[in-house]
Amino acid sequence: MKRLNPIYILALIATLLIISFTSLSQKKDEYKSLNKNLNSLSIKAESFNEYKSSWFNKRKVIKKLDSIVKSSSFRKEKILRVENKNIIRVKIQSENPRVLNKFLNRVLNEKFIFKKLDIQKDSISFEIGVK
Repeated sequence: MKRLNPIYILALIATLLIISFTSLSQKKDEYKSLNKNLNSLSIKAESFNEYKSSWFNKRKVIKKLDSIVKSSSFRKEKILRVENKNIIRVKIQSENPRVLNKFLNRVLNEKFIFKKLDIQKDSISFEIGVK
């Protein structure tokens, strides 16, 4: 029986080490990408939870809308508000386009579910969905 050459054994061990290190680095890269995906998914879940709590809480929506409507810059304007079970309708009429623009900016910067938005020259009306 012939003996195995020690160089063959060392070459086999070196080959196994190279294969194991490359597979280990690939698994590390996969782990890092999965960890990034998990972090981005958790951030999205937190923002969705925040939106859900603000969108579907009728009291919060009414409170935010009241704070906008009762602000000092809109007290002189004619504002109509009608509340139904799932929809709140608001209409503001004014001859001043700056007031309408400011009102629209304030409303659009809040977290509301807009069902309908109608902008005219002297009025703005919209419907906010509430669940």
